[in-house]
Amino acid sequence: MNVLEVVEPGVDGVFRHVEGLVQFLASRAIRVSLAYSDVRGSEGLRQLVREVEGQGGKTLNLQVGNKPSPQDLLAAVKLRRLIHDVQPDIVHAHSSKAGGLLRLPFVAARSKPVFYTPHAYYGMARRVGAGPWVFDRVESMLARRGTTINISPDEAAFARARLGVPTSRQRVIHNPVRTDRFRPPSAEERRAARQTFGVPDGAVAVGTVGRMCFQKDPETLYRALAPLLKRRPELVLMHLGEGELMGELKRLSGSLGIDRQLRFAGYAENPLSFYHALDALAMTSRYEAGWPIVILEALALGLPVVSSRAPGTADIDKAGLSHCWTAEAGDVAGFELALTALLDDLPRGRPSNHREVALARFSPEACFGAVLGEYREALGQPRPSDPPVQQVPLRRGALDGAAAGGRDLELD
Repeated sequence: MNVLEVVEPGVDGVFRHVEGLVQFLASRAIRVSLAYSDVRGSEGLRQLVREVEGQGGKTLNLQVGNKPSPQDLLAAVKLRRLIHDVQPDIVHAHSSKAGGLLRLPFVAARSKPVFYTPHAYYGMARRVGAGPWVFDRVESMLARRGTTINISPDEAAFARARLGVPTSRQRVIHNPVRTDRFRPPSAEERRAARQTFGVPDGAVAVGTVGRMCFQKDPETLYRALAPLLKRRPELVLMHLGEGELMGELKRLSGSLGIDRQLRFAGYAENPLSFYHALDALAMTSRYEAGWPIVILEALALGLPVVSSRAPGTADIDKAGLSHCWTAEAGDVAGFELALTALLDDLPRGRPSNHREVALARFSPEACFGAVLGEYREALGQPRPSDPPVQQVPLRRGALDGAAAGGRDLELD
């Protein structure tokens, strides 16, 4: 099988998903080519490009950002030429920009199987104004082109109701997590991580991982935790990520009087040691495509979780997780109650089932194996049911968390 993956951006959760998928396919002796953009790039992207080229695949830098631009037309022409040169059996686009370019009528032949994973539609943010309307209309015009792979039932329902994606052209396949890599730390790993991030002995560390942007809504977390931080001097809030809200969050933490108990950890390609320093993970996103990779990584590590009930995560409190507390997106008082329940529960030391859930539902074999099954079905081949025919080690960092860089995902 010859597969072309197309992606924008080259950082954060969308890229981590594609990175893992490319490496999973390579481990099954499938030839993979890659069209990408380094406008929002990373060292992980550069490494993946080298890996694809080293395995005989072709690569193309589309040089586009996530916002509409005149450069998009040139990128579409370049992508069409790459498809002509590679002659892939399958073409799969990830993110709204990549999906828009690939599904233009003149880019990929209509006889060729095309897949599209949006990784959260722009309209799911429920913003008002012309922007969401325009992006929804573009998605609607392209809705019948290829097969859409949604990350969650919430995203799939939005695609049907708002964008007109036919059920017959829709699949739901969850994000995976590297359960072999993300596992509970040893006592020494935990001590070293807490020392690295300046977590005092006896402190309770609640962490969040993500871009400092509208979608992730870190302000709600800061406001919800502020009263608890004041009442519990042993409590520490740790934030891994960067973004356009950095200045606002620093001003907010000062006005709330919590800056002494706050640790900004910046951006990290590899967030594993950050997780090792935590006692729990909290995410207050306004919307996600599905359960975000950072929550899946926390589950694989056995960490307790506080999450918003929002598009993409609306079912998380019905999944039978032993240590999960939720609140509605944007509900500061609700998150304060959820975080209080979490902190009160921590000393009890109850057994957690989070890692078992991650192993059973979100392994790469289950999730990426389902994607490969869709590829094979589109080509009239049997779905995979046997172990990998070739084991290619996945490099350190594949499917690591969306430890977000400093850019908002306008079209993802």
